[in-house]
Amino acid sequence: MGEFLGIGVAAGIWFLHSRFLGEPGNLGEKLLLLLIMIGAGIIEGLVTGSFQWAVLHKRFIEMKARNWLLFTALGAAAGWLLGMIPSVFFLPDTSNSSALSAEPSGLLFALLAVLSGVVLGALFGAFQWLELKKHTPDAARWILANLLGWMVGLALIFLGASLPPARAGLALIVLIGGASGLLAGLSVGAITGLFLVKFRYA
Repeated sequence: MGEFLGIGVAAGIWFLHSRFLGEPGNLGEKLLLLLIMIGAGIIEGLVTGSFQWAVLHKRFIEMKARNWLLFTALGAAAGWLLGMIPSVFFLPDTSNSSALSAEPSGLLFALLAVLSGVVLGALFGAFQWLELKKHTPDAARWILANLLGWMVGLALIFLGASLPPARAGLALIVLIGGASGLLAGLSVGAITGLFLVKFRYA
């Protein structure tokens, strides 16, 4: 649920930006979008981290909420920074009428989604490892857990984003997006949870 709500907040911020400001057309607008989504990543990290800590502190009673939330928010922000750079700066410069757009294929986007899940999941897990290593000798496996979880999660999010037809109504987009986000959150939570239950205490 934490992953679902965290992703939902970030997706909502992206949607509001697209609805009211449109796609970024020049460098300044692209940098603004990048900053907005880094902020959205911080919010996502705080939401997700809060739900995670509600479980983790029962197992690791000395874990401090502020530490876990800090590392989770930083990991999410770093993930959004790396994840947004290609999608933002590969967009054509609409201020230049002669700019040509080379739209990647659906298969390429799918492969990029899986690869992004591997990279961003490992990054997210590595930030949380900085705190988790104080509480369990198995903390390094948390990086692998997030790598696998986000590989599946981002693939599901990509699938959901690709399903609505070009002229789909808002209700259908929200329904499909919500379903794919929930499945992605369940995947990340289930996979990381399977690793977590086998962790030893420090």
